[in-house]
Amino acid sequence: MKVMSKVSVIVGLLLVLVGLGGAIWAGWLSYRQWLALDALRSADVQSAGLPLLIGAAGLLMGGFFTGLGLGRPRREQPAQTPPSA
Repeated sequence: MKVMSKVSVIVGLLLVLVGLGGAIWAGWLSYRQWLALDALRSADVQSAGLPLLIGAAGLLMGGFFTGLGLGRPRREQPAQTPPSA
């Protein structure tokens, strides 16, 4: 695996982790808002739009870079012939 390929995979995996964090954050905000509405009480309204956007962008870019790094052509190894006896 070439150096740029390894860097692409590492950056991609980091972006996937950022995307998962954003998606979990958005889910938590939505869940807290739902709990407040379910209990018929008011709570400060927090939009989950920005965390969802961060999560989606992180997952999209992370998947792209990871796939780019893993899908690069490998260097062909020359065929090894067994030694003749």
